[in-house]
Amino acid sequence: MPGLPAGVGLTALSMAFERCAESRRPDRLFEDRFAVVLTEHVKGTLRMMGTPGGGVAGDTWAFLREFVALRTRFFDDTMLTASLDCPQVVLLGAGMDSRAYRLAWPAGREVYEVDRGDVLRFKDGIAARMGDEPRCGHTQVEADIRGDWPGALRAAGFDPWRPTVWSAEGLLPYLSAAENNHLLSRITAMSANGSRLVADHFDRALELSAEFTEMAEVLCAAGASWRSTLDDPESWLGRHGWTCRTTDPAALGRLAGRELSPLFHPDSTGGGHMWLVSAGR
Repeated sequence: MPGLPAGVGLTALSMAFERCAESRRPDRLFEDRFAVVLTEHVKGTLRMMGTPGGGVAGDTWAFLREFVALRTRFFDDTMLTASLDCPQVVLLGAGMDSRAYRLAWPAGREVYEVDRGDVLRFKDGIAARMGDEPRCGHTQVEADIRGDWPGALRAAGFDPWRPTVWSAEGLLPYLSAAENNHLLSRITAMSANGSRLVADHFDRALELSAEFTEMAEVLCAAGASWRSTLDDPESWLGRHGWTCRTTDPAALGRLAGRELSPLFHPDSTGGGHMWLVSAGR
């Protein structure tokens, strides 16, 4: 099996560790067998990132655990609903996303995973250990999100004239504002009418919090860093021709019986916005 991917690949592993923890709860919001198999294979690896528990929700960053679970379920539900009208799904910066294997996609859906080759090869090794088959058409696209991923996606069979569900989960913070504008322009150019976009980001207030400052230091030591914030997702997406709706993670938490850290309550001292976004055009 290929070695562990570096840099941003380690953040993808860390998120998978948290999905594993959620999958083992009796009141879990989802089940991710891929994340469980991955965790068993590489347990302890992320201690190099300064997280005693192996994932981002060690003793220092426990505030993030419930949010990761709620975000995953939000993306699951939003993407599945959107896929009823969109035959293509594109996971940008797919990382350790296992939705091709674990979600009950409508018949005839094709899921494209776009990420670096080292990440996808490592992921293939874990999938082989798991032994499950994808529950949809499944195409991996080796491309850097800052490179010519649109060309690679089209070469892999993607049809820009068909409606698409685009997923940018945990991606936008690692791109600069200019890079995010370029990314969204490319997505828009390849989106037929009826396409949907699901994404997340956080505002400047969260970035300045003590918890996020500490997290940024650990990520930087692991070769990854945040490069942007987003204070008004509706205006940003609107300028590119998308109609946007934001969902409050704290409201999702109340519905699920999960209590989020005060950090995710914008009206609380030191709190800010963690945006969960769904958009259409």
